[in-house]
Amino acid sequence: MNAGRADASPTAAADGSARAMRDASRDAGGTLRVCAWCTGPVPPAARRDAVCCSVRCRQARHRFGRTAGRAGHVAGGRPLRLAYADPPYPGKASLYRTHPDYAGEVDHAALIRRLSRYDGWALSTSAAALPAVLALCPPGVRVAAWHRGERPTVSRWPLHGWEPVIYHGGRPVDPSCGSTRRVDSLVHGVSPMTTLPGRVIGAKPAAFCRWVFDLLGAAPGDSFDDLFPSSGAVGRAWAAYCGRPDPSALARADASHDRGTTAADHTGTSTGPAA
Repeated sequence: MNAGRADASPTAAADGSARAMRDASRDAGGTLRVCAWCTGPVPPAARRDAVCCSVRCRQARHRFGRTAGRAGHVAGGRPLRLAYADPPYPGKASLYRTHPDYAGEVDHAALIRRLSRYDGWALSTSAAALPAVLALCPPGVRVAAWHRGERPTVSRWPLHGWEPVIYHGGRPVDPSCGSTRRVDSLVHGVSPMTTLPGRVIGAKPAAFCRWVFDLLGAAPGDSFDDLFPSSGAVGRAWAAYCGRPDPSALARADASHDRGTTAADHTGTSTGPAA
């Protein structure tokens, strides 16, 4: 037995294997090839033009981008600053106590003041919390509804099968552009998005993201801030909507891995987990 390796731990071996995989996945220029969906290293044996690490990731990325769709119009006038917030709903913050960004209950009054600095914004909340959250909002807000499907069960009161989205401002759309998707009611069932990397409870599907973009009249050229990015689904959908490369596909330089840079350094720091 080699005494010099007798105390090597499984963790150290795993770290070595992961580093070896990353080293082998680098292209000729020394840049790490990162999967455009899960952000893991692309296998060294993959085609030179491969952007995903597996068939599963490639298919999931394709489905998500296809559902998010592309903007059907180019808006005139100045670009807008838009934002979306999907914080832990009032009284539900404990569901995210294991999340690295967990900081207890969200101060919705402060959050709405922050949102009000934008040209247009949308805020997800629960049906139960809607009256209290609306009381904090400025005049002129509207309420849209996402219908997820009925929840039949034996209970004292019916269970909510919908979620409100409070929105304000944005861009009025010229009816002559032919858009037929701008509706304040989305009917779309939801199921666990097991292929979405870093998903959390309540992560929103691509169809929901597209609906929010349409609610605000968003167009390529606008900026769109996701204030509670968590899994990054909204950012992915916005990139697809604008016809841009998936932000998760950006390659990390050698130094990023060597100094332990986190995803937050590349995508912006979350103010809390999405709900």
